[in-house]
Amino acid sequence: MELQFKKAGHDYYEPLRFTPFSCETMRENIVPDSCGDIARIVDTTGLVCLTNRELTADGRFCASGSVEVSVLYIPEKEEGPRSLHFQIPFQCYGEGQGGAECEFLDIQGELRSIDTRVLNPRKVLTRANLLLYPMGCRHVSLSVCTAMEEGEGVQLLQEQRRTRVAAGVREKEFTFTEELPLSPGRGGAEEILSTRIDVRGTDSKLIGSKLVVKGLISASVLYREGGGRLSLLQQDLPFSQIIEGGGFDEDCESEAAYRLLSVDCRVGSESSPEDAYTLTLELMMRTRVTVWRGEDVGFIADLYSTAAPVVCQTAQLELSEDSQRGTRRQNVRELLETGEMVRSVVDARLTLGQVRQSREGKEVVLTIESWVTVLYLDENELVQCVRRSIPVACRLECAEGVRCSCLCACPGEVFAAPAAGGVEVRFTVEFHCLATETETVPAVTGAQLGEPRNGGEGQRPSVVLRMPSPGEELWDIAKAHGTTMEQILQANELEEDALPAGRMLLIPSTR
Repeated sequence: MELQFKKAGHDYYEPLRFTPFSCETMRENIVPDSCGDIARIVDTTGLVCLTNRELTADGRFCASGSVEVSVLYIPEKEEGPRSLHFQIPFQCYGEGQGGAECEFLDIQGELRSIDTRVLNPRKVLTRANLLLYPMGCRHVSLSVCTAMEEGEGVQLLQEQRRTRVAAGVREKEFTFTEELPLSPGRGGAEEILSTRIDVRGTDSKLIGSKLVVKGLISASVLYREGGGRLSLLQQDLPFSQIIEGGGFDEDCESEAAYRLLSVDCRVGSESSPEDAYTLTLELMMRTRVTVWRGEDVGFIADLYSTAAPVVCQTAQLELSEDSQRGTRRQNVRELLETGEMVRSVVDARLTLGQVRQSREGKEVVLTIESWVTVLYLDENELVQCVRRSIPVACRLECAEGVRCSCLCACPGEVFAAPAAGGVEVRFTVEFHCLATETETVPAVTGAQLGEPRNGGEGQRPSVVLRMPSPGEELWDIAKAHGTTMEQILQANELEEDALPAGRMLLIPSTR
């Protein structure tokens, strides 16, 4: 006989992360006729603008966009550095990801390395290596048995767990434009040499039916003044956006991520394009907001009958709950050796890679590779560049089986100053850590009741005397002997279902 259950439905999204895939792209570029021949390359910078991502019909991930490149070089027979600006388009695929059920696809692009070499005094070759991180969600529609409609003699083990699930994802593309004034006490900007952009979220919340997100754009613009002097403008620019959030409860949590789609920084303003004391920054960005909610899941973990055999169908429920959340700061101080005297520092930047994890006993070791690049003037007032990789580690006490995720950011500037033997750099890396405890539990999805036992009672003793095994629960004993927990408690004059250690129990039979 098919047993009838009361059921509860749960609809949510399960986050998915896939294997990263790499991409190499390159481009030859010719120096404009208005510029002198290249004497040497000083530095190359790039910004990844990922404009399109899709899941192809054969289950591959496709990412396309461009790398916005600035090549800083010293021309022959001219004073002061110049810069080449161009785009390197890319389109690459992640093979065999098996992501056919993926929804709300997102791909994060990371510039692993970029370099430029001179092919001849009028032509350069720039090569960029990217690492792409695909992620998304899978829709889950879960129907869980919570209670019985009917069934004489059927015993239920009912449990409840709280889990954290993704309720949905919202995205919005928007433009950010800001005019950046330069100090009137210095020379105006003659040429922009390089632009660096870092976008990080500061707040995300649901207010009524709207998602309100706030963030900070850290802009660093290296430019050449009219007299050939190099200057650096650094500014933090706040922004906010409102996104439709209908369908979510106000007690939901949300977190926002940002992707660059295009970058444009130019001398002048909208009202005065020739104004050398104003820079205009225009960005196209995409914000992606994931909304999370806490959900109570009640289910039947096990069942049996005292009157007949039962065949159960079960499914494994994977339930996750945040066990630890926090921010750890690591201060770094290092000497970058140059082999020559450093007269002054022009610019310093930090690039962060992805976090690697390893376990040492009860601790998870989080390590991120950072690349520090410093532009400086040597004793002859020539622009030079030094670059070094510095690993930064953070330890987090974390139990076995707990999954740890981490995002890293540099909350402030990179401080660099001339020192004996090179340049001393100081910076801070923030590790934003989230430890998630995942529990897999069996849940009953259906059951069939067999024929009633005939004549069994005459062959079974009315009372059994036995000692509980270590770790054995009262439910296990009652199920093994075809009786109920209530009858065992009553026969042994116990008020709770905690078994007394080292005591023999009377196990009565159910008749």
